[in-house]
Amino acid sequence: MRTDIIRIAIADDHPIVVEGISNLLRSRDHFKITATYGSGAGLLEGLSHDVPDVLLLDFYFPDTTAIQLVRVITKKYPELRILAITSSDNAMNVKDMMQNGCSGYILKSAALSVLIEAVETIYKGGQYLQPAIKELLLESMLTPQHKKPADYKLTQREQTILTLLSQGKTNSEIAEQLFVSLRTIENNRLSLYKKLGVRNTAELIKNALQQGLIK
Repeated sequence: MRTDIIRIAIADDHPIVVEGISNLLRSRDHFKITATYGSGAGLLEGLSHDVPDVLLLDFYFPDTTAIQLVRVITKKYPELRILAITSSDNAMNVKDMMQNGCSGYILKSAALSVLIEAVETIYKGGQYLQPAIKELLLESMLTPQHKKPADYKLTQREQTILTLLSQGKTNSEIAEQLFVSLRTIENNRLSLYKKLGVRNTAELIKNALQQGLIK
């Protein structure tokens, strides 16, 4: 009979997701949800008071990036095991998370059995990659790592906005410089996020630099 109780914290900025994962894990007697967090700052504050055995960590946060969180957490709490559970199936994100200290990486679309196996595996000191993620990494190794700039099919305006964003300009400043509405800039910015597969400006600039879209 299993005797270990695995203490789990969940960090995700979507309340519905947090509630869903919490309910799934509570259905198992050997899992205990100790805390949930909706921001990076809240997570770091909470960990200063109570460190669980396993942390389920989303990739996207409104106030920071998961990579930054993992770096800080693994340095302060090396005994804490981190499982990335996210909607991002970007091979670069997987590599970044694992190389910076995550013990596992699964998608939010994964079956409950995969989630349970992942938690139990990393709790015991192992590493876990969902089969679909393993296939993704293998594919990324067998294909060119970078698209050509033309492959992203950016419009001239999107390219201009991307360049101005990389210079640190705000939406309002860009709108004023290009003589267009703020809404136009916001829409083009969202289009850039979608085309490059990112969710915030920091990731947009990082990805654009890596892909040669800006210098």
